[in-house]
Amino acid sequence: MRRKKHEHKLFATAAILTIVSAILYCSWPLGVWLNPVASRKGLASELGAFGQPYNWVFIWGDIVSGMLLLGAVTMLIRLYSLKGWARLSLILLAIYGVCGALDAAIPMSCLPSEQVCGPIFSDPLLILHGLFDITGSVALFGTLVVTAVHVHVNSREWRMWIYAIGIGGTLFALASGVFYVWGGPGFWAQRYYITLSCIWVASIPYVLRPSRAILVKP
Repeated sequence: MRRKKHEHKLFATAAILTIVSAILYCSWPLGVWLNPVASRKGLASELGAFGQPYNWVFIWGDIVSGMLLLGAVTMLIRLYSLKGWARLSLILLAIYGVCGALDAAIPMSCLPSEQVCGPIFSDPLLILHGLFDITGSVALFGTLVVTAVHVHVNSREWRMWIYAIGIGGTLFALASGVFYVWGGPGFWAQRYYITLSCIWVASIPYVLRPSRAILVKP
């Protein structure tokens, strides 16, 4: 009984860390009040750019978000005897969190929504910013694919949730393509993607939790 209560407490802690991490990362609504100019038509990363008002809120929010996510992943891996697809999904989630923190730690120095920025390859920091951003997005997409395989094999009760997130991601891809070709509010597509991503991240501990929780023996 004590062992079961201990497991519930540890899982609840990891789940709360993940949820708080997701909330911190989905900070773009704060821009409406803290930086209405950049928020009006800029990308979310512009809120944390050099020289922007309250940029430290968005920078440190993303850094703390990544650290909390890394802590939650470590707890979940140590708590349960997760192997195979479930373990790989958590590793990809940790990579996503680390990339998000590093991406925020290298803020943009140019706002594409307000000015014409120079060549990307002339700014090493911008290159790193983009690499961490892309790597994190690929890792996050990987968590969905890997978790879908895990759910198909082990926990089909979450299958419809996986489908819903996948459909949401497909809508983002279609909207982004339309806005890129014909023009449109691409920044709203990005905000939709961030919100959808945070909802998915917050749910991962519940999706991967074994139906019959198995603790790692001390």
